[in-house]
Amino acid sequence: MRKTIRSVLLIFFIGVLAFSVWQLWVMFNEYQEGEDSYSSLEQYVSFTEPKDTSEDSAPPATSPIEDTTAIMESPDVSAWPQVDFDELAKINPDIVGWIYIEGTNINYPIVQGENNDYYLKRLFDGTYNSSGSIFLDYRCASDFTDIHSIIYGHHMKNKSMFGGLMSYKDQAFYDEHPVALLVTPTTYYKIQFFSGYVSDTWSDAWDLNFSEYEYLSWLNDIQRKSCFETDYIPTTEDRIVTLSTCTYEFDTAKFVLHGYISETIDKAIFD
Repeated sequence: MRKTIRSVLLIFFIGVLAFSVWQLWVMFNEYQEGEDSYSSLEQYVSFTEPKDTSEDSAPPATSPIEDTTAIMESPDVSAWPQVDFDELAKINPDIVGWIYIEGTNINYPIVQGENNDYYLKRLFDGTYNSSGSIFLDYRCASDFTDIHSIIYGHHMKNKSMFGGLMSYKDQAFYDEHPVALLVTPTTYYKIQFFSGYVSDTWSDAWDLNFSEYEYLSWLNDIQRKSCFETDYIPTTEDRIVTLSTCTYEFDTAKFVLHGYISETIDKAIFD
């Protein structure tokens, strides 16, 4: 009898082990598939060295005054990702932007679906994958012109997707990487972070509709919660972009990183 019980238990534990190994293989395979898929987009985005503004790079003295003035007044967008949105639209017309944060792995397209569920477990091209996508809340304007825009992404254990946001729990990291660069088909946006904290899903971090008084109260509240310090005091004139991901302090914990749009450059001036 005891021998039979031991045999049954052995078979049970072997089954549990086999199932666990299978789950790990599926997870690893999906991670790899996701990484390969996003790596394939490198051909559609590039970075160039910022323009040299030293005296050695100044225009020749014989240059027309008009041209020199234009060069001096023209904004330098070379630090922003240069994204081929025309080609990306052929892959998926739901791609509405691109986000890049120096010092992290965050260098991804942003998609927007008809709800906030579709891209939770689908890559940017619609392929089913638990890594999901970086996606804009379906209720927000796709050109980031709302007073509050929310971007979601998974907290992957390999620090892909929005896993890199965890670094903002550290003041020193924030001090060295206080901005994100956001590009849309029409505009370059610089996002200056001013608050980051762990929040429960029931908090107001994801609210979108405010009166002017409510908006000011909300801005003061989210700044007060921040785990890092900054001198910036947001105002009702600011447009806020929130990055949101899971964290594991408790079951419903989320980490949110709030920033205001500190710089806007219309791409049309380069046409």
